[in-house]
Amino acid sequence: MTSIGSWAFSYCSGLTSVTIHNSVTSIGDYAFWNCSGLTSVIIPNSVKNIGKNAFQSCSGLTSITIGNSVTSIGESAFNECSSLISVTIPNSVKSIGNYAFQSCSGLTSVTIGNSVTSIGYYAFEYCSGLTSVTIPNSVTSIGKQAFNGCSGLTSITIPNSVTSIGSNAFSGCSELADVYCYAKYVPSTSSDAFKDSYVNYATLYVPEGSVAAYKAKEPWSGFGTIKTLSGEIPVTPKCATPTISYVDGKLTFDCETEGVEYVSSITPPSAFNSGSKTVSMPTTYKVTVYATKDGYENSDVATKDINVGGGTSGLRGDVNNDGTVNMPDAMFIVNKILNGKFPDE
Repeated sequence: MTSIGSWAFSYCSGLTSVTIHNSVTSIGDYAFWNCSGLTSVIIPNSVKNIGKNAFQSCSGLTSITIGNSVTSIGESAFNECSSLISVTIPNSVKSIGNYAFQSCSGLTSVTIGNSVTSIGYYAFEYCSGLTSVTIPNSVTSIGKQAFNGCSGLTSITIPNSVTSIGSNAFSGCSELADVYCYAKYVPSTSSDAFKDSYVNYATLYVPEGSVAAYKAKEPWSGFGTIKTLSGEIPVTPKCATPTISYVDGKLTFDCETEGVEYVSSITPPSAFNSGSKTVSMPTTYKVTVYATKDGYENSDVATKDINVGGGTSGLRGDVNNDGTVNMPDAMFIVNKILNGKFPDE
């Protein structure tokens, strides 16, 4: 016999032990489904595939040994094996199917082999006995709700190889205290990946050069503390204080910190707000500016009084050369400061 067929021993509730011969290469779908009296199973090295729902609802199963030739664990293969205490997934396994260990509430330890590339949807959902999980460096994707409801989970290690984390992958992990993420580039992650896991009380550890990127992106930005993987809290750099210059009708800001954005304001003299028809208008304006950049603290505010001079009529402040200093002159001056030119230039 080289295979155990689908439904072969399903609902054999009185079955307490089984010996699988080493000529068997596959275990069919639902093969031992609902064998609630089964306590221990050894899957020999000859087996390559474990079918979907193969051991689902084997509620008395406390021990499972998976042979090192198995390449895939089928969907819901060990779903609702609530007495299962620990499991080692060998290096031969490349994928863990959807729901594979869902609701294994007694599971306190899981070792995932270093050939697994994907962890399926709901794979370890409601495994409330798990306290820590280390995902190997072969995994590139963690499916949605993969560890949802793992309420005892306190520590998660995510390798550099992970590029995507599905929706609610780690939600409901209410005891979560530490997440170690070795990914240099922030994985593509749903904003609800850590929903109801109280990450505002948890610590996230990331590569030293990636702290700013994680701080700028949800849900990682929600962690109460973000440290480097060495355990240090990085000092956030501060933008240099910008300089202000006004030459040939052009207002210019400059900063020693490259790539900044400038936030500025220009305060006109008090006469600018006068309701009278003609105003005696000084031509000095107060300019303030600070520099800002992602991952940096805002700079100190720089302030400078700028005198914009007068027009060719010889009257100080008469920038439109109509022989008077009034509200249109004020508007021209503001346009000059903000845009570097008069409206008709």
